Amino acid sequence: MTATLTGTRPLTDRTREQLRRAGNPFRNYFARNPDDDVCARYHVAELFAAERDLLHSIIDLYRHDPNTHSEVVPILGNKGAGKTHLLHSIKHGAGGQWQLLVNPGVFQKETDFLEYMLFQIIDTLLGGGRQKGSRPLDYIGDSLVRRLLGLAIRDLSSDEKVELFPPPGIGRWARRLGIGHTQANERADWLADQLSGASDFGRAPTAVLQSLTDAGLSPTRAFDLMVAYVQKTEPRNTAGLMRRAIFAGFAKAVLLKDESDLANFLTYGFAELDFNVKPGRQDLVLALFKVMMDVLRGLKIPVVVAFDQLEDLLLARRTDDCHRIAEAFFAGIVQVMHQLDGVCFLIFAERGLWNRFVPSLDGYIQDRLNNPVHVPGHGTVKALRLEAPPAPLVRCVIEARMQPVLETMPDSDAMSDIFPFTDEHITRIAKSEPTLRDMLQQFRHLYDHVVYETTESTAMPVESFDNIARMTIDENGDDDAIVPLLPSLERPFGYAAVSLNPIPGALSTADTKSRVDALLGHDPEPMAVTFKSVDIISDNGVQNVIAPKILPPQPSRSTFSGAALADMWDQEFRAARRKLEPEGSLTGATRELQAGLGMFLATCHEHGVKVGPWRMQHVVPEWSYGEHPTYGLITLAHWACKDGQPWKVGIGLFMAKGAGKPKDLEVKLSVMDARPIVVDHLILLRPEDDLTISGKSKTLWTEAEKKGHHARLEAVTLDAFAMLYSFPRWLAAVRESLQEGAPLPNLADSIQDKCEKLLEQVCMPVQQ
Repeated sequence: MTATLTGTRPLTDRTREQLRRAGNPFRNYFARNPDDDVCARYHVAELFAAERDLLHSIIDLYRHDPNTHSEVVPILGNKGAGKTHLLHSIKHGAGGQWQLLVNPGVFQKETDFLEYMLFQIIDTLLGGGRQKGSRPLDYIGDSLVRRLLGLAIRDLSSDEKVELFPPPGIGRWARRLGIGHTQANERADWLADQLSGASDFGRAPTAVLQSLTDAGLSPTRAFDLMVAYVQKTEPRNTAGLMRRAIFAGFAKAVLLKDESDLANFLTYGFAELDFNVKPGRQDLVLALFKVMMDVLRGLKIPVVVAFDQLEDLLLARRTDDCHRIAEAFFAGIVQVMHQLDGVCFLIFAERGLWNRFVPSLDGYIQDRLNNPVHVPGHGTVKALRLEAPPAPLVRCVIEARMQPVLETMPDSDAMSDIFPFTDEHITRIAKSEPTLRDMLQQFRHLYDHVVYETTESTAMPVESFDNIARMTIDENGDDDAIVPLLPSLERPFGYAAVSLNPIPGALSTADTKSRVDALLGHDPEPMAVTFKSVDIISDNGVQNVIAPKILPPQPSRSTFSGAALADMWDQEFRAARRKLEPEGSLTGATRELQAGLGMFLATCHEHGVKVGPWRMQHVVPEWSYGEHPTYGLITLAHWACKDGQPWKVGIGLFMAKGAGKPKDLEVKLSVMDARPIVVDHLILLRPEDDLTISGKSKTLWTEAEKKGHHARLEAVTLDAFAMLYSFPRWLAAVRESLQEGAPLPNLADSIQDKCEKLLEQVCMPVQQ
């Protein structure tokens, strides 16, 4: 069998078999998040190049003038327009300079927004994720240590430089005799130039550790030198004390490869400084936030906070009060804009969602959100809108998808770059589909049809509509919705057909399937309208037919298989585990892990997950208390066993190490002293490599037991923490993969299969 496509070589049985073995390259047709490798694998630099350049120019405003007022830039487009792919190219692409891009995966609705934003930045900074090939801690730390160490060396006196670089042999006597000063000064100046990048002539500066090795200076000696310089130059006010600790933490992380001090200070130590007057929780958060921004401004590193997939971020459950949550979210952004300069907010949202939420907000919030940004060379930007790409760009996208397939074929040189498609296919689909995702879906169906020869015996050919000029609707009734339905002749495989009474020239019942549904073997969606009378105008005159009532559409059913859910789970889990592997990342992700735990338990409640005889009756995802910004947060779950009284269980993360360990335990245990009683039983999740309780921590635990409090420690593996971290992202990926309006599938089986051990750890004890 040989099929011929216009403008291409014949598709022989041998060629078709080769394409079948390669698989359909359009199966994975969209990116679930900006870190998804689908973006990198199929990236097309020309796609949204102008929009990307504009966003880079906006970000550069904050690089050139770090005190630029914080502003919001909405990036609006229909679902599937390519917003996530654009964000990926900003975060990981080759264009533009490095910026700290924070991409929250979950919105902590019950948390103070400034607090929420601070810990999103800390999580991004300490996490193992990469941006433009570099981990944020490594890039920022290297830049900071390079600058401060260079200043410290230049600040040394001549004798101190000789102490730093003593002459070989009779070093001590040479220093006493004044010998070796010239060589020591030259080496010190050379190292200072290396650290500043002045000797690299436009190339990327040499890494700090490499420069130290070349100069013969040990990392330990460099660390001591930098810490002494910071202690001498920084003031002793609150901001100065915070900068000292942050600078020393970065120096230890970069020079000595120990991130613990920085992670501990950003999550615990900043609240334990020696204050004359102890500030409140919000004042502490604001003080640390301002110092962090000051450090980054000094390095000319912009802070970009990008909210992607806004609907899933704000409306994690469809039962949520969407207006209240949206108002809290946008009011929080405006609060940050008023209190801090230098933050660039990018909001990637569907147009309909943006137009639904923003006009209903208070006037002062609308004014700040709609405030235009003036960009040199581009003019005034109020919002950036993503439109469907034209046919030439669509062709580039198809080439990128087909290239890995065609490279495996022995005679690919004789084939078109878009084989087995034609330019006519691309032109027709580009003109008829509203978004890039819709286009890729159409190419997926077309590929199945051409390569796998999916049957279309029941499909209606386009030519069947040639003699239909128009359809008129009789509007005598007033109860039913009447909408004219015209076939879209531009859409090669995506129009709808109407089933009418069988008369000569009318459509048959079998024709109710669209060509796409016929190719896939799916039943079509019932139409949402009722046709009472239709006039069909042909060469034989006008024929009036009475159409039967078409039933209203039924709710869409999810078609997710267990394998598809497991595949998405594994993908998000692996990404989360990579982010949590570095030493300080687990501590820095404390708040994000707590948010993941809250969403995990809330989803278990909604989907009826059971643990032995126990079932949840109520969940509060996040409950904050006390004055400590990091430790004063737990999740509440009411577990009931059959007809018994439910236990109010508090589940918290006990993550602190070193000096912060007793304070973390003290704050967590204090929740059981609250009145009225909030927690009957407290479960603390602790990394499995540090379960020992001694000293002051042991005393606190013993005192709680004497009061009759019920508490237990659970040893949690890195894999279990990765499950909590990835859960909100997995849930968003599942929602994003659903058809419009389709409900979530029941996730109970998937959760119990993947998280059986974790469920037992966050539940009341199960009798074996």
